[in-house]
Amino acid sequence: MTAAGSPPRQTAAYLRKWFSEVGFTLDPRRGQNFLVDLNILDVLIAAAAIRADDVVLEVGCGTGSLTARLAPLAARVVAAEIDPRLAQLARDSLIEADNVELVEGDVLARKHAIAPEVLAAIDRARAASPSGRFLLVANLPYCVATPVISNLLAAERPFDRAVVTVQKEMAERIAAVPCTGDYSGLSVWMQAQCTATIERTLPPSVFWPRPKVDSAILRVDLDRERRKRIEDLPGFQTFVREVFCHRRKALKGVLVRVAGGKQNPSAKAAVDALFEEMGFAAGIRAEEIPPDRFVELHHTFRRLTGPHP
Repeated sequence: MTAAGSPPRQTAAYLRKWFSEVGFTLDPRRGQNFLVDLNILDVLIAAAAIRADDVVLEVGCGTGSLTARLAPLAARVVAAEIDPRLAQLARDSLIEADNVELVEGDVLARKHAIAPEVLAAIDRARAASPSGRFLLVANLPYCVATPVISNLLAAERPFDRAVVTVQKEMAERIAAVPCTGDYSGLSVWMQAQCTATIERTLPPSVFWPRPKVDSAILRVDLDRERRKRIEDLPGFQTFVREVFCHRRKALKGVLVRVAGGKQNPSAKAAVDALFEEMGFAAGIRAEEIPPDRFVELHHTFRRLTGPHP
């Protein structure tokens, strides 16, 4: 913090000087690309529309530049940082922010699970402000962006809103519509429960070091009513993932395989009945089915073939 109590402006020159003074060198394995355009930070925060009783999770807090702007707006902020050297820099800069809990370590316990330490910190923050929403606001490292968003959405108490910088290609996949090249299992999983909007595309120049690809500010808003229609959330996630492993193959054959194929003699008859009930054309493929219809597909598939692991 500066003497006036406001955070220093995180520019490339400022970071170079600071890192040189403390002997910090970048770790390319961890996707350390710092957002150095103050205007973009303002856009990110404005899109989040943080309220005074909200709880905010920031993943990859780095030096704490964004954290310092989130703290005065929210009731509680949980900031996660995997690099212990950056975590210490963030602690030093956030020493006066008593509503911030910094969790040092990997935000992921494994590919499909958020680390227990992070979940525990979120629970503590939410208990301290039970009336507030849970928001994810972060300049997400590219290497963990997809599992972080997907796993938080799969949680029993998911985020209400996420406003994050991610690789532009990932943002386009999440917001994609059927029958396009970007439409994927991730599109279905997210849009079956949320609305997704690309707020702004970002050139490499707003980061330091500059990444080799464009980025985007993505806003995702949870739709609780749509989420309630999914009878088995973990099963739906697995189902979508399995079906989209063969996205360009005829859906009928893929569903027979998912239902057990040759090991389940009734699989083909059940899938034939499903196609007739849902009015699908014989050659339809997964990439042609909108997210809401995918929820119906999963319900019908479970009813006609039984639950699947």
